[in-house]
Amino acid sequence: MGQYSQKGDRGANGAAMFGIIIVIIFLLGAFFIRGKELRTRNLNYQAVEESLAAEIEEETHKKTELEEQKKYVKSKDYIREKAREIFGLTMPDEIIVKPGE
Repeated sequence: MGQYSQKGDRGANGAAMFGIIIVIIFLLGAFFIRGKELRTRNLNYQAVEESLAAEIEEETHKKTELEEQKKYVKSKDYIREKAREIFGLTMPDEIIVKPGE
């Protein structure tokens, strides 16, 4: 009673192996597709990172320029320049020569 026919075992084993191979192929395909998607995302993130790094550098440069302008606006030279432009003021030792006179 405990004997199995070898022909029946081969069929069952073959079907099981075929099923396992199909599952493995599907898993490999899914991993490949997902890996490709992740590589694409990674490239996009790297491009965004480079763009943001360039933007940070540009903003740092603007910050430096603004700090220099802030110092200049607080200087006496700037105040004198604006007093001449807006109010027409002069220094006591200056002589104003107007064209056409």
